Amino acid sequence: MRLSYAVFIFLFSITLSPLSVAVSDADNDNDGVADNIDKCPDTAQLKKISPDFRYAAAVNPDRLKPGAQAYPVDKDGCEFDSDGDGVVNSKDYCPDNTTIELSKGIAVNGCPKHSDSDGTPDYRDKCPDTPRGTRTDKDGCPF
Repeated sequence: MRLSYAVFIFLFSITLSPLSVAVSDADNDNDGVADNIDKCPDTAQLKKISPDFRYAAAVNPDRLKPGAQAYPVDKDGCEFDSDGDGVVNSKDYCPDNTTIELSKGIAVNGCPKHSDSDGTPDYRDKCPDTPRGTRTDKDGCPF
């Protein structure tokens, strides 16, 4: 009786082992970091395009590969913010801003703030209150 009980426990533990490994290795956001240690479980996915896309040579080659794939992440499963502006690269239209470019603030899209919409970002706008629709020079001043 004791031997059959030991065999039962042994077989039961072997049966559950693969299940527990599969659960711990799950990666629902496809970022390469297992869900059980992923601090950012909803990493943005690369938008896939067809391999026969006319301008395929001009896009990130990972977008042409089949299957789901997330943006690059750090060891914790969180997306990078290359310029440190608080906007992750997948949502940042300007992911490589310098500290000077970010010195007067950033827009929601991760680009330098542009308060008066004159075509010159705030960090180099010498005339910050230009009326909308006014033509300006490279310094943001009317001419």
